[in-house]
Amino acid sequence: MRLAALIPARYAAQRLPGKPLADICGAPMVVRVAERARRAAGIDEVAVATDDRRIASAVEAAGFRALMTDPACRNGTERIAQAARDLPADGYLNVQGDEPLIDPRAITQVAELLRSGAEMATLARPLEPGEAARPEVVKVVVDARQCALYFSRSLIPYPRREGEVAPLAHIGIYGFSAQTLQRFARLAETPLERAEGLEQLRALWHGIPIEVGVVDHRPAAVDTAEDLDRVRRLFAEEQRRNG
Repeated sequence: MRLAALIPARYAAQRLPGKPLADICGAPMVVRVAERARRAAGIDEVAVATDDRRIASAVEAAGFRALMTDPACRNGTERIAQAARDLPADGYLNVQGDEPLIDPRAITQVAELLRSGAEMATLARPLEPGEAARPEVVKVVVDARQCALYFSRSLIPYPRREGEVAPLAHIGIYGFSAQTLQRFARLAETPLERAEGLEQLRALWHGIPIEVGVVDHRPAAVDTAEDLDRVRRLFAEEQRRNG
């Protein structure tokens, strides 16, 4: 089974324009993400899907493949679905372009779920103290087969009996079989998706099962200038530890 990791990257981020090209200790952020993806076991190819020639040039200068996509793509999933038409594979991983500290083992775990036959796969981690009321931390509940039942910005399940179910926080990395990726990208938005602002609810609405792997990794996404400063410090500390 051939798997490709695709990293969607657009220049016009609302809160931090030019974010993919932000310097992270000597290299653009999107390149740092690609470097992590390349270290993940089970990935056959890594490419960046972008609508901006400046991003493509930076990616290609670092030795990675860039696939140009339509600026009209509404989200990262649509962008990688379009890019996938130029990069044949049996399955695709949507690796977020604003997580330069992503653990390659997390990428590998999603790849393993696809190799085991998942139509769609993602990750979750234990919810940490203080995160229950934060809408930016998306929660997920799973069934006995480790498939997602629902995602929400609210706390789920409601803790009527403390300790009965360990709450989980969603990690925004996705895997798709090739067929499911194209099907998902063609589906219209759904009421639940619009209500929560979560595109993965489109899959559940239409009966696409999402297998969920649970990991200890806590991503450090870059959404603001403060996030960028923090990630730069963490990246520099990691470089020092690794010599």
